[in-house]
Amino acid sequence: MFSFSLTSLALISLASSLELSQLSERSIGCGKTPSFTPGDFKNFTTSEGRQYRAWLPASYESNKASPLILSYHGANRDISHQVALDQLTSPLFNKDHVVVYLQGMAADGTTDTKWEGAPKCNSNDIKFTNDVLDAMTGDLCVDVKRIYATGKSQGGGFVGRLACDSDLSKRIAAFAPVSGAYYIKEIDKKSECHEETVQVPCKPGRTDIPILAFHGGADHTIEYHGAFRSNACLPDVSSWARQWALRDDLSGTPVNSTIDKSDNGVNMSYGKGLVTLVYDGDNIGHDWPSIKKNDDNEGLRLAAFNASSKIMDFFRGHTLP
Repeated sequence: MFSFSLTSLALISLASSLELSQLSERSIGCGKTPSFTPGDFKNFTTSEGRQYRAWLPASYESNKASPLILSYHGANRDISHQVALDQLTSPLFNKDHVVVYLQGMAADGTTDTKWEGAPKCNSNDIKFTNDVLDAMTGDLCVDVKRIYATGKSQGGGFVGRLACDSDLSKRIAAFAPVSGAYYIKEIDKKSECHEETVQVPCKPGRTDIPILAFHGGADHTIEYHGAFRSNACLPDVSSWARQWALRDDLSGTPVNSTIDKSDNGVNMSYGKGLVTLVYDGDNIGHDWPSIKKNDDNEGLRLAAFNASSKIMDFFRGHTLP
């Protein structure tokens, strides 16, 4: 009888520990009624005047922790453009993740929106992202171990910066930049920009960071092989991905596989996919890859796959430690 009691206590203790572990994944917003209806969008403004827009999936429940995606538009674009481009609020791709779209600030004296890290950008978008996450996890029921980030072009480059940030790399579980502009402003002379070997400044707060990046061979805005652009250095994208593999203590040699029905498209996988670079194909430009017409491809450069499908599958496979 005594032995049975000890066993029972042990089981109760284990159950309590598991319950606490589950509760620790839930944000403080769990149990609160959201200020907008599941299936709808709502615009928000931070105390510093920064704007963002949140979308709740129709399946959202105030007592069930939902994963959350941060999405960043490209330079000179806005939230509405990114909503239409990434399609992450479409049930075709996403039925259960909250999605939050952040608005970049205009550079000084212009109407051109940019993200931190890009040339002629002085905004503090790291703080903006932290502020948005604090607000969303305070008001909504979010699984704090399943927060993700994606973005296009300059927004994709900023997603790379999030992964390199000592704090946000520990708040965000996985990162998926598309046609990313990985500017290195510290190198402002063309003679010092060696695209294939330049080291990307990066001090993440953890290892084993999941990265899924996309880039096309016909991208003449942010060249796949890197360039000196806007008085800053852009690394060769394959080198950028290899550096992530090495940061994650993986082999620097990828396992390559061809992408069916693509124009020489290749998946370059490190560490069984922990870090993956998708070379979209020789024909894909500065695009969000899609099998259907979108604002990027104009129906002229259709990809062999939907980046949004790959991104959602990737996100679903990763949580914070």
